Amino acid sequence: MNINSSRNSLLRARNLRSARRSRAGKVISSKTSRTNSKSNSTKRTTSPLASKTPTKQLAMYEQMEKSASSVQDSVEKMLKIGKTTYTDDETGKKAQENDKENLIKNIKDFVTEFNEVYNNLYDIGGAANLAFKKTLDSVVSTNKKALEGIGITVSKSGELSIDEKTLEGTDFEKIKEVFAKEGGFSDKVCGKMETIENAASNSLTTFSKLYGATSTYNKYGTSNSYFNGYSSSGYYNNYNYGKYGSNSGWYF
Repeated sequence: MNINSSRNSLLRARNLRSARRSRAGKVISSKTSRTNSKSNSTKRTTSPLASKTPTKQLAMYEQMEKSASSVQDSVEKMLKIGKTTYTDDETGKKAQENDKENLIKNIKDFVTEFNEVYNNLYDIGGAANLAFKKTLDSVVSTNKKALEGIGITVSKSGELSIDEKTLEGTDFEKIKEVFAKEGGFSDKVCGKMETIENAASNSLTTFSKLYGATSTYNKYGTSNSYFNGYSSSGYYNNYNYGKYGSNSGWYF
């Protein structure tokens, strides 16, 4: 996996998409509040799409794009640590200690942003998002034993959780095998996050096209010429999607 080439391509594409969305109209960037008291002992059921307003979905897609990018940034840093060699003297030992601290910091960032993406995929719902969620479930499930071996567990709701004491007390080489090795757990997640980031960005572009320059976003809801059948209950009573049709990809 050519990390540098992949990241440079992503940055160029991200900047282009951001400029395109700015020309299309202002898109909100605030993160929607979400209750974080999901039970770790209860598996979730499919989230009903209709209960999410366009404004909330837009904010969640923006956060998902940002978090997916952050996961990739963390993985890039961790893989760099994994390629570092050390001398056997005191200088080398000190360098290893510092790199272990940095690796653990990046793992914590990785877990936080991973859970953010995972929750947004579930909360937005739709076939494509739930398919992405399943791919993450698969990668985590395959590496569950290795993760538990360094202090990272998986809740029944699918989120990752860190036992900091166990992680910090684990051998540096063992941690690197999971998070700082090409082809390892974090590297595989990175590839999935690249796809998720691109999909989220495409959904945001579709939102911009749907609402256009005449759209009005605010904390009270949304008003525009396409979704004129939107009701306060979260459902669309009178469908009028304009030239984009009722099967626009943003909610699939």
